[in-house]
Amino acid sequence: MKFGLYIKDKLGIIAGYVGFVIFTYLLMMAFHSQLQMRIMFVVVAVIFVVSVIAFDYLRKYKFYNSLVGHLDELDQKYLILDTLDEPDFYEGKLVYSAMYDINKSMTENVRKYRDSVENFKDFIEIWVHEIKLPIASLVLMCHNNRDVIPRKYEEQVARLDAYADQVLYYVRAEHAAADYRFAETNLKSVIGRVALKNKDMLLDGDISLNVHDVDECVVTDSKWLEFMVNQIVSNSIKYIDRGQEKTIEIWAEEVGDGKALHIKDNGIGIPQSDIPLVCRKSFTGENGRKYAKSTGMGLYIIDNLCRQLGHKLNITSKVEEYTDVSIVFGHNDIYKIG
Repeated sequence: MKFGLYIKDKLGIIAGYVGFVIFTYLLMMAFHSQLQMRIMFVVVAVIFVVSVIAFDYLRKYKFYNSLVGHLDELDQKYLILDTLDEPDFYEGKLVYSAMYDINKSMTENVRKYRDSVENFKDFIEIWVHEIKLPIASLVLMCHNNRDVIPRKYEEQVARLDAYADQVLYYVRAEHAAADYRFAETNLKSVIGRVALKNKDMLLDGDISLNVHDVDECVVTDSKWLEFMVNQIVSNSIKYIDRGQEKTIEIWAEEVGDGKALHIKDNGIGIPQSDIPLVCRKSFTGENGRKYAKSTGMGLYIIDNLCRQLGHKLNITSKVEEYTDVSIVFGHNDIYKIG
């Protein structure tokens, strides 16, 4: 709260005081009051006006300075009311009361919005669980009738199952921490399960899967890691170039104070300008304009999960040559027991 701006705001009142003093002084002159009395009156009046202004300024200075200072320091501005003491002057009480009502209204609206979102997420989660039952039945039917049902139908059912899983994991991702079970996980077993899930699409696409040096253990949640690896492999299958020898290579290596799991394909690649953005929600980039099947959600979900699990997602790529997606695990013993 700047004194100069405060005085500027009070100019009308100060002008009224000055006018009153001048009028009274002239009135005293008209009644032939002694000069010493008139001077004494002016001095007392000036001291009174300055005292009133100083008192009013100092009383408001603490509250408004605290308000402005805390607003500058807070990242979450809506918490400002919790940092302030209720002022003892009328204007401050009005401001404080208004902020209290605004904060209360905002809190109620946010609560309603959160309840609405949570109810919608619950509905989606129930719906996905329900839809997975007929999908599982379709998978079984395709498996039992392979001599009658073309493989392309089985492939599309598998894609439906993968997309249903993606929706389910996305809905759960915000509260996934409650479901984490950290333990030493063998990368070879995780990749084996992922390869089994995608074997039909790999065979149908005539894609060679080259897995080596993956008999390593890392501390992570095996279920969520399997989901992430499956998403990356699915992306590789989706964007691999059908006109060349198609290869997906998976390996692990020591990096600094941790281990990195690499999943590299020789597909269409990602433009350099898109790489910093591919983990943004719904970002599809240049490839998304060429391929309508791109949703822009896969890498967004994987990046979020990596952050929550304490891992790091790295992506390097060159257009028409390769894309290398790696998950870096730190040497973290905090979840080990005994």
